[in-house]
Amino acid sequence: MIKDYIESFVNFLKTDVKDKKETKELAVLIRITCCVFAVYYLITGITIAFLQHYYLSLFLIFAIGVLAGAFICTYENHTFLGLVILNVVLLVFSTILALYVGFDMDYHIPIFLNILLVYFNKSDMMILKRIYTFFICAYMMCITQFCEAWNHARVPDGFSRIFIQSLNMLVFSICIGTVAYCFCNKFNEAEDKLRRINDNLERMANLDTLTGLSNRRHMNEQMKGLVHEFNRTGKVFTIAIGDVDFFKKVNDTYGHDTGDYVLSTLANQFIMFMRGKGLVARWGGEEFLFVFENMNIEKAFKNMDELRRSIEAMPMKFKEYDFHVTMTYGMEEFNDRLGVEATINRADEKLYKGKTGGRNQVVI
Repeated sequence: MIKDYIESFVNFLKTDVKDKKETKELAVLIRITCCVFAVYYLITGITIAFLQHYYLSLFLIFAIGVLAGAFICTYENHTFLGLVILNVVLLVFSTILALYVGFDMDYHIPIFLNILLVYFNKSDMMILKRIYTFFICAYMMCITQFCEAWNHARVPDGFSRIFIQSLNMLVFSICIGTVAYCFCNKFNEAEDKLRRINDNLERMANLDTLTGLSNRRHMNEQMKGLVHEFNRTGKVFTIAIGDVDFFKKVNDTYGHDTGDYVLSTLANQFIMFMRGKGLVARWGGEEFLFVFENMNIEKAFKNMDELRRSIEAMPMKFKEYDFHVTMTYGMEEFNDRLGVEATINRADEKLYKGKTGGRNQVVI
Protein backbone atom coordinates (compact mmCIF):
# COMPACT_ATOMS: atom_id res chain seq x y z
CA MET A 1 0.00 0.00 0.00
CA ILE A 2 2.71 2.47 1.02
CA LYS A 3 4.79 1.47 -2.00
CA ASP A 4 1.83 2.24 -4.30
CA TYR A 5 1.40 5.67 -2.73
CA ILE A 6 5.11 6.40 -3.17
CA GLU A 7 5.04 5.30 -6.83
CA SER A 8 1.95 7.44 -7.47
CA PHE A 9 3.63 10.47 -5.88
CA VAL A 10 6.84 9.92 -7.90
CA ASN A 11 4.82 9.67 -11.11
CA PHE A 12 2.99 12.84 -10.11
CA LEU A 13 6.32 14.63 -9.67
CA LYS A 14 7.44 13.38 -13.10
CA THR A 15 4.33 14.65 -14.90
CA ASP A 16 5.38 16.24 -18.18
CA VAL A 17 4.77 19.93 -18.90
CA LYS A 18 2.11 20.87 -21.43
CA ASP A 19 3.91 23.84 -22.95
CA LYS A 20 6.52 22.73 -25.52
CA LYS A 21 8.59 25.82 -24.74
CA GLU A 22 9.22 24.53 -21.21
CA THR A 23 11.27 21.53 -20.15
CA LYS A 24 10.08 18.64 -18.06
CA GLU A 25 13.50 18.33 -16.38
CA LEU A 26 13.38 21.85 -14.90
CA ALA A 27 9.77 21.43 -13.77
CA VAL A 28 10.59 18.14 -12.01
CA LEU A 29 13.67 19.68 -10.39
CA ILE A 30 11.61 22.62 -9.06
CA ARG A 31 8.95 20.24 -7.71
CA ILE A 32 11.52 18.09 -5.90
CA THR A 33 13.27 21.15 -4.47
CA CYS A 34 9.96 22.61 -3.28
CA CYS A 35 9.07 19.34 -1.55
CA VAL A 36 12.48 19.07 0.11
CA PHE A 37 12.38 22.64 1.41
CA ALA A 38 8.75 22.36 2.53
CA VAL A 39 9.73 19.44 4.77
CA TYR A 40 12.91 21.27 5.76
CA TYR A 41 11.05 24.44 6.76
CA LEU A 42 8.51 22.38 8.70
CA ILE A 43 11.23 20.62 10.71
CA THR A 44 13.16 23.89 11.13
CA GLY A 45 10.00 25.68 12.28
CA ILE A 46 9.35 23.07 14.97
CA THR A 47 13.02 23.13 16.02
CA ILE A 48 13.32 26.90 16.39
CA ALA A 49 9.94 27.05 18.19
CA PHE A 50 11.69 25.22 21.05
CA LEU A 51 14.26 28.03 20.94
CA GLN A 52 11.38 30.53 21.42
CA HIS A 53 11.46 31.83 17.81
CA TYR A 54 7.68 31.67 17.65
CA TYR A 55 7.10 34.39 15.07
CA LEU A 56 9.88 33.01 12.90
CA SER A 57 8.26 29.57 13.06
CA LEU A 58 4.97 31.02 11.80
CA PHE A 59 6.90 32.82 9.09
CA LEU A 60 8.27 29.47 7.90
CA ILE A 61 4.73 28.11 7.64
CA PHE A 62 4.06 31.02 5.28
CA ALA A 63 7.19 30.01 3.33
CA ILE A 64 5.75 26.50 2.90
CA GLY A 65 2.62 28.05 1.41
CA VAL A 66 4.69 30.07 -1.06
CA LEU A 67 6.62 26.94 -2.04
CA ALA A 68 3.29 25.23 -2.68
CA GLY A 69 2.51 28.08 -5.09
CA ALA A 70 5.81 27.51 -6.93
CA PHE A 71 5.05 23.80 -7.04
CA ILE A 72 1.62 24.39 -8.59
CA CYS A 73 3.06 26.79 -11.18
CA THR A 74 5.01 23.94 -12.79
CA TYR A 75 1.73 22.17 -13.60
CA GLU A 76 0.10 25.28 -15.05
CA ASN A 77 2.61 26.10 -17.82
CA HIS A 78 4.35 28.65 -15.59
CA THR A 79 7.58 26.81 -14.85
CA PHE A 80 9.70 29.95 -15.09
CA LEU A 81 7.43 31.72 -12.59
CA GLY A 82 7.83 28.74 -10.28
CA LEU A 83 11.61 29.06 -10.66
CA VAL A 84 11.48 32.76 -9.76
CA ILE A 85 9.29 32.12 -6.70
CA LEU A 86 11.59 29.34 -5.51
CA ASN A 87 14.64 31.60 -5.92
CA VAL A 88 12.96 34.38 -3.92
CA VAL A 89 11.92 31.98 -1.14
CA LEU A 90 15.44 30.55 -0.78
CA LEU A 91 16.99 34.02 -0.84
CA VAL A 92 14.58 35.69 1.62
CA PHE A 93 14.00 32.93 4.17
CA SER A 94 17.63 31.75 4.23
CA THR A 95 18.65 35.34 4.97
CA ILE A 96 16.05 35.75 7.76
CA LEU A 97 17.07 32.46 9.39
CA ALA A 98 20.75 33.42 9.18
CA LEU A 99 20.02 36.77 10.85
CA TYR A 100 17.81 35.56 13.68
CA VAL A 101 19.14 32.05 14.41
CA GLY A 102 22.79 32.72 13.57
CA PHE A 103 25.04 32.80 10.52
CA ASP A 104 27.10 29.98 12.00
CA MET A 105 24.08 27.65 11.66
CA ASP A 106 24.68 27.58 7.88
CA TYR A 107 21.18 28.74 6.95
CA HIS A 108 22.70 30.90 4.21
CA ILE A 109 24.13 27.97 2.22
CA PRO A 110 20.91 27.11 0.27
CA ILE A 111 21.16 30.52 -1.40
CA PHE A 112 23.95 29.11 -3.57
CA LEU A 113 21.45 26.57 -4.88
CA ASN A 114 19.77 29.42 -6.78
CA ILE A 115 22.75 29.61 -9.14
CA LEU A 116 22.42 25.95 -10.14
CA LEU A 117 18.65 26.23 -10.57
CA VAL A 118 18.97 29.28 -12.82
CA TYR A 119 21.62 27.65 -15.01
CA PHE A 120 19.45 24.53 -15.35
CA ASN A 121 16.85 26.67 -17.11
CA LYS A 122 17.30 26.21 -20.88
CA SER A 123 16.87 29.94 -21.58
CA ASP A 124 19.54 31.40 -23.85
CA MET A 125 19.86 34.57 -21.74
CA MET A 126 23.34 33.60 -20.57
CA ILE A 127 24.33 37.19 -19.79
CA LEU A 128 21.45 37.45 -17.29
CA LYS A 129 22.51 34.19 -15.66
CA ARG A 130 26.04 35.54 -15.28
CA ILE A 131 24.73 38.80 -13.79
CA TYR A 132 22.56 36.83 -11.38
CA THR A 133 25.54 34.69 -10.37
CA PHE A 134 27.55 37.84 -9.65
CA PHE A 135 24.60 39.21 -7.67
CA ILE A 136 24.37 36.06 -5.51
CA CYS A 137 28.11 36.13 -4.80
CA ALA A 138 28.01 39.85 -3.92
CA TYR A 139 24.90 39.31 -1.81
CA MET A 140 26.56 36.49 0.13
CA MET A 141 29.61 38.64 0.86
CA CYS A 142 27.35 41.43 2.10
CA ILE A 143 25.18 39.17 4.27
CA THR A 144 28.33 37.68 5.78
CA GLN A 145 29.50 41.09 6.91
CA PHE A 146 26.02 42.20 7.99
CA CYS A 147 25.50 39.13 10.16
CA GLU A 148 28.80 39.85 11.89
CA ALA A 149 27.46 43.27 12.94
CA TRP A 150 23.91 42.03 13.69
CA ASN A 151 23.42 41.39 17.40
CA HIS A 152 19.80 40.22 17.51
CA ALA A 153 20.49 36.56 16.70
CA ARG A 154 19.47 33.96 19.26
CA VAL A 155 22.10 31.32 18.58
CA PRO A 156 21.38 27.80 19.84
CA ASP A 157 23.99 25.69 21.56
CA GLY A 158 24.51 22.12 22.58
CA PHE A 159 22.43 19.47 20.85
CA SER A 160 20.20 22.05 19.13
CA ARG A 161 23.20 23.58 17.42
CA ILE A 162 24.49 20.21 16.21
CA PHE A 163 21.01 19.17 15.02
CA ILE A 164 20.41 22.39 13.06
CA GLN A 165 23.83 22.36 11.40
CA SER A 166 23.48 18.67 10.50
CA LEU A 167 19.98 19.26 9.10
CA ASN A 168 21.18 22.16 6.98
CA MET A 169 24.08 20.16 5.57
CA LEU A 170 21.77 17.20 4.87
CA VAL A 171 19.20 19.31 3.02
CA PHE A 172 21.83 21.15 1.00
CA SER A 173 23.54 17.85 0.09
CA ILE A 174 20.22 16.34 -1.02
CA CYS A 175 19.48 19.36 -3.21
CA ILE A 176 22.97 19.44 -4.74
CA GLY A 177 22.75 15.70 -5.37
CA THR A 178 19.33 16.12 -7.01
CA VAL A 179 20.57 18.89 -9.31
CA ALA A 180 23.68 16.85 -10.17
CA TYR A 181 21.51 13.80 -10.90
CA CYS A 182 19.24 15.84 -13.20
CA PHE A 183 22.26 17.37 -14.94
CA CYS A 184 23.75 13.89 -15.38
CA ASN A 185 20.51 12.47 -16.79
CA LYS A 186 20.15 15.39 -19.17
CA PHE A 187 23.77 15.02 -20.31
CA ASN A 188 23.45 11.24 -20.74
CA GLU A 189 20.23 11.63 -22.74
CA ALA A 190 21.94 14.15 -25.01
CA GLU A 191 24.93 11.81 -25.40
CA ASP A 192 22.67 8.84 -26.19
CA LYS A 193 20.72 10.88 -28.71
CA LEU A 194 23.93 12.06 -30.38
CA ARG A 195 25.26 8.49 -30.44
CA ARG A 196 22.05 7.25 -32.06
CA ILE A 197 22.23 10.01 -34.67
CA ASN A 198 25.88 9.17 -35.39
CA ASP A 199 25.04 5.46 -35.64
CA ASN A 200 22.24 6.22 -38.07
CA LEU A 201 24.49 8.46 -40.13
CA GLU A 202 27.19 5.79 -40.19
CA ARG A 203 24.63 3.16 -41.18
CA MET A 204 23.32 5.41 -43.95
CA ALA A 205 26.87 6.01 -45.17
CA ASN A 206 27.81 2.31 -45.13
CA LEU A 207 24.64 0.51 -46.18
CA ASP A 208 22.58 0.35 -49.34
CA THR A 209 19.12 1.66 -48.44
CA LEU A 210 17.15 -0.83 -50.56
CA THR A 211 18.89 -4.09 -49.68
CA GLY A 212 20.53 -3.34 -46.34
CA LEU A 213 23.83 -4.69 -47.69
CA SER A 214 27.13 -2.87 -47.51
CA ASN A 215 27.55 -0.34 -50.28
CA ARG A 216 30.57 -0.04 -52.56
CA ARG A 217 32.38 2.48 -50.34
CA HIS A 218 31.99 0.36 -47.23
CA MET A 219 33.04 -2.82 -49.02
CA ASN A 220 36.20 -1.11 -50.29
CA GLU A 221 37.03 -0.16 -46.70
CA GLN A 222 36.48 -3.74 -45.53
CA MET A 223 38.67 -5.14 -48.31
CA LYS A 224 41.53 -2.87 -47.22
CA GLY A 225 41.49 -4.78 -43.93
CA LEU A 226 41.56 -8.10 -45.77
CA VAL A 227 44.53 -6.96 -47.87
CA HIS A 228 46.35 -5.92 -44.70
CA GLU A 229 45.63 -9.33 -43.17
CA PHE A 230 46.82 -11.03 -46.39
CA ASN A 231 50.12 -9.13 -46.29
CA ARG A 232 50.57 -9.89 -42.60
CA THR A 233 49.53 -13.56 -42.40
CA GLY A 234 49.07 -14.72 -46.01
CA LYS A 235 45.35 -15.45 -45.56
CA VAL A 236 43.89 -15.73 -49.04
CA PHE A 237 40.49 -14.47 -50.13
CA THR A 238 38.50 -14.71 -53.33
CA ILE A 239 36.37 -12.01 -54.94
CA ALA A 240 33.26 -12.72 -57.00
CA ILE A 241 30.83 -10.46 -58.85
CA GLY A 242 27.28 -11.65 -59.47
CA ASP A 243 24.70 -10.10 -61.78
CA VAL A 244 20.97 -10.87 -62.06
CA ASP A 245 20.18 -12.33 -65.46
CA PHE A 246 17.67 -10.45 -67.63
CA PHE A 247 16.95 -8.00 -64.81
CA LYS A 248 15.79 -5.32 -67.27
CA LYS A 249 13.22 -7.79 -68.53
CA VAL A 250 11.94 -8.26 -64.96
CA ASN A 251 11.53 -4.50 -64.58
CA ASP A 252 9.89 -4.08 -67.98
CA THR A 253 7.54 -7.04 -67.52
CA TYR A 254 6.51 -6.74 -63.89
CA GLY A 255 7.46 -3.18 -62.94
CA HIS A 256 10.25 -1.52 -60.97
CA ASP A 257 8.68 -2.32 -57.61
CA THR A 258 8.97 -6.00 -58.54
CA GLY A 259 12.62 -5.38 -59.43
CA ASP A 260 13.15 -3.85 -56.00
CA TYR A 261 11.51 -6.90 -54.43
CA VAL A 262 13.88 -9.19 -56.33
CA LEU A 263 16.97 -7.27 -55.18
CA SER A 264 15.90 -7.15 -51.53
CA THR A 265 14.91 -10.83 -51.54
CA LEU A 266 18.24 -11.82 -53.06
CA ALA A 267 20.05 -9.66 -50.52
CA ASN A 268 18.39 -11.52 -47.63
CA GLN A 269 19.45 -14.82 -49.18
CA PHE A 270 23.02 -13.56 -49.62
CA ILE A 271 23.23 -12.41 -46.01
CA MET A 272 22.21 -15.84 -44.72
CA PHE A 273 24.43 -17.73 -47.15
CA MET A 274 27.56 -15.63 -46.57
CA ARG A 275 27.31 -15.77 -42.78
CA GLY A 276 30.58 -17.31 -41.61
CA LYS A 277 31.97 -17.35 -45.16
CA GLY A 278 32.73 -13.71 -45.91
CA LEU A 279 31.26 -10.42 -47.06
CA VAL A 280 28.64 -9.29 -49.54
CA ALA A 281 27.75 -5.86 -50.89
CA ARG A 282 25.52 -4.30 -53.47
CA TRP A 283 28.07 -3.18 -56.05
CA GLY A 284 25.66 -1.20 -58.20
CA GLY A 285 22.31 -1.74 -59.93
CA GLU A 286 21.69 -5.49 -60.04
CA GLU A 287 25.36 -6.34 -59.39
CA PHE A 288 26.58 -7.82 -56.10
CA LEU A 289 30.13 -8.33 -54.91
CA PHE A 290 31.09 -11.31 -52.74
CA VAL A 291 34.31 -11.79 -50.78
CA PHE A 292 35.07 -15.32 -49.54
CA GLU A 293 37.48 -14.96 -46.63
CA ASN A 294 40.28 -17.47 -46.08
CA MET A 295 39.22 -19.41 -49.22
CA ASN A 296 41.13 -20.07 -52.41
CA ILE A 297 39.27 -19.93 -55.70
CA GLU A 298 38.54 -23.69 -55.82
CA LYS A 299 36.82 -23.70 -52.43
CA ALA A 300 35.08 -20.39 -53.10
CA PHE A 301 33.81 -21.75 -56.44
CA LYS A 302 32.02 -24.63 -54.70
CA ASN A 303 30.27 -22.16 -52.38
CA MET A 304 29.44 -19.81 -55.23
CA ASP A 305 27.95 -22.56 -57.34
CA GLU A 306 25.90 -23.75 -54.37
CA LEU A 307 24.51 -20.22 -54.03
CA ARG A 308 23.84 -20.07 -57.78
CA ARG A 309 21.78 -23.26 -57.61
CA SER A 310 19.84 -22.07 -54.55
CA ILE A 311 18.94 -18.81 -56.31
CA GLU A 312 17.86 -20.70 -59.41
CA ALA A 313 15.55 -22.91 -57.35
CA MET A 314 14.17 -20.09 -55.16
CA PRO A 315 10.57 -19.12 -56.07
CA MET A 316 9.83 -15.41 -56.42
CA LYS A 317 6.30 -14.22 -55.64
CA PHE A 318 5.34 -10.57 -55.70
CA LYS A 319 1.73 -9.39 -55.93
CA GLU A 320 0.12 -11.67 -58.54
CA TYR A 321 3.44 -12.58 -60.19
CA ASP A 322 5.20 -15.94 -59.77
CA PHE A 323 8.60 -16.30 -61.40
CA HIS A 324 12.24 -17.36 -60.97
CA VAL A 325 15.51 -15.53 -61.52
CA THR A 326 19.04 -16.71 -62.15
CA MET A 327 22.42 -15.08 -61.69
CA THR A 328 25.80 -15.23 -63.42
CA TYR A 329 29.08 -14.90 -61.50
CA GLY A 330 32.71 -14.19 -62.26
CA MET A 331 35.45 -15.05 -59.74
CA GLU A 332 39.11 -14.21 -59.16
CA GLU A 333 41.43 -15.08 -56.29
CA PHE A 334 43.25 -12.09 -54.84
CA ASN A 335 47.00 -11.81 -55.21
CA ASP A 336 49.18 -8.94 -54.10
CA ARG A 337 50.70 -8.39 -57.56
CA LEU A 338 47.31 -7.48 -59.01
CA GLY A 339 45.81 -5.59 -56.09
CA VAL A 340 42.10 -5.34 -55.25
CA GLU A 341 40.99 -3.17 -58.15
CA ALA A 342 42.61 -5.38 -60.81
CA THR A 343 41.24 -8.50 -59.09
CA ILE A 344 37.73 -7.07 -59.25
CA ASN A 345 38.22 -6.13 -62.90
CA ARG A 346 39.27 -9.69 -63.74
CA ALA A 347 36.23 -11.08 -61.92
CA ASP A 348 34.10 -8.61 -63.88
CA GLU A 349 35.63 -9.81 -67.17
CA LYS A 350 34.76 -13.39 -66.26
CA LEU A 351 31.22 -12.27 -65.39
CA TYR A 352 30.91 -10.78 -68.87
CA LYS A 353 32.22 -14.04 -70.32
CA GLY A 354 29.53 -15.92 -68.40
CA LYS A 355 26.85 -13.54 -69.68
CA THR A 356 27.87 -14.07 -73.29
CA GLY A 357 28.29 -17.80 -72.76
CA GLY A 358 24.76 -18.62 -71.71
CA ARG A 359 24.26 -17.04 -68.23
CA ASN A 360 23.32 -18.83 -64.97
CA GLN A 361 26.86 -20.05 -64.36
CA VAL A 362 30.01 -19.38 -62.33
CA VAL A 363 33.13 -18.56 -64.35
CA ILE A 364 36.62 -18.87 -62.83
